[in-house]
Amino acid sequence: MEKFSTWRDASSGIQPFLPPTPSRKDSDTVTKIIILFEYILKAILGILKLLLVLAATILLFIIVDIVGFTLTPIKPVHRIFHYLFTSILTRLILFFMGFYWIHSEAVSSLTKGRGAPKTRERTKKGGVDTGDVIVCNWTSYVEIFYLAFRFDPIFTQYYPATNTLRPISLWKAIWTTGSYPNLGPPIGIETFTLQELVNYAKTNQSKPIVIFPEGTTSNGRALLKFNPIFKDISIPVKNFKIHIFTVRYEFENFSPTFTVGNKFWHFIKLCCQFINILQVRSLISDESSFSRYSAPTAQSSAVPEDIIGSQVLDYMSQVGRLRKTGLGMAEKKGFLDFYKKRASGYAKKNR
Repeated sequence: MEKFSTWRDASSGIQPFLPPTPSRKDSDTVTKIIILFEYILKAILGILKLLLVLAATILLFIIVDIVGFTLTPIKPVHRIFHYLFTSILTRLILFFMGFYWIHSEAVSSLTKGRGAPKTRERTKKGGVDTGDVIVCNWTSYVEIFYLAFRFDPIFTQYYPATNTLRPISLWKAIWTTGSYPNLGPPIGIETFTLQELVNYAKTNQSKPIVIFPEGTTSNGRALLKFNPIFKDISIPVKNFKIHIFTVRYEFENFSPTFTVGNKFWHFIKLCCQFINILQVRSLISDESSFSRYSAPTAQSSAVPEDIIGSQVLDYMSQVGRLRKTGLGMAEKKGFLDFYKKRASGYAKKNR
């Protein structure tokens, strides 16, 4: 769409904020009739799946947030209870949403994102421990459920004005997906640097930390510009590990990625799909370890502001086979302003 050409990345030509659209296919009369019946079946299926997801979501809130809260004083029991039921119920939610199976693969950056050898993957992939940092690209609320299912982590919201993070709940993470990016934290909200949050997690939460360095959602076609979240982390990294993940969705008619629009309507259309496909790729942990990583000694303008973040971006690009763009949170704000202005103008014109 040329009216959104301002938000086309100059180097790659990609528009990372526009919802992906399927390619148009010519169809005869018989095909059109079949498509009509598919729409009717999808509507019935969507209502059923929506009700099932709603029931599982209510159950998740009651068991994990209400019943689990009563176990807070007994930390080991609370942690096991919280992880177990979060994992079971979020996977159930994903299943009802149409993600019947999830393709997960550990890959090597040394082979440009290809699958790691089985023996190496088994012995060196490693686990995610308390206070470790999980880095992932951000395209939808779907990966929020996936990360909750796998790790039951501390989700975060990033504020570029202070270069700090705010720990948030699963529900808040879903709510902020695709929303208007806040450059600074709200008044009275406590935020942390990444190192402070790692220390806090190790001391109190017994959970890993999820960060989305892009700070806002894209349509999954490329990576947005990373924020300098790792800028103040000393090198080499000693007391935590960085785990790199990328997510992509295969689709024919409707994409699970969410960048703009009505989230609830998007969710309804997602449930109307017969099958949704999520592909998760992670970098084997021995290659993403920065414990032996040294800062460059040469004084050069080519040295990035955030050395670790720059390397993480390169790894994610290789692992997910995603191109890098120069667009970020500020451009997403401008895109949303323009999109909403056009939408409101169109609504007034048609009253």
